[in-house]
Amino acid sequence: MKLLLFIVFLFACSTNAIAANEKVTKVYTCGSDVGIEVENIGWLVVLESQVGEKRVDRVLSVGLSLLATQAPIGYFAAGNAINWCGIANAKPITALQIKRL
Repeated sequence: MKLLLFIVFLFACSTNAIAANEKVTKVYTCGSDVGIEVENIGWLVVLESQVGEKRVDRVLSVGLSLLATQAPIGYFAAGNAINWCGIANAKPITALQIKRL
């Protein structure tokens, strides 16, 4: 059982999860979605159609906190690049974490 849990953990960690030390430079809303520009990474977008209104609100508040404090971002899992509100190569995400200083 422990081996199975370990394998599941390794699989979950091997997805497109990125640990970044970069800072947020812009936070942008388009309709009911939120886009966050991160230095050296590009645009990350949270689509309400994928995650729901509460998650979009939470990521918006995290993004604004990161912008105001200039704290580095933590882990996020980016999907395949899309065109979003005129921004090419935006990467959809479902969660964003603030890294502790």
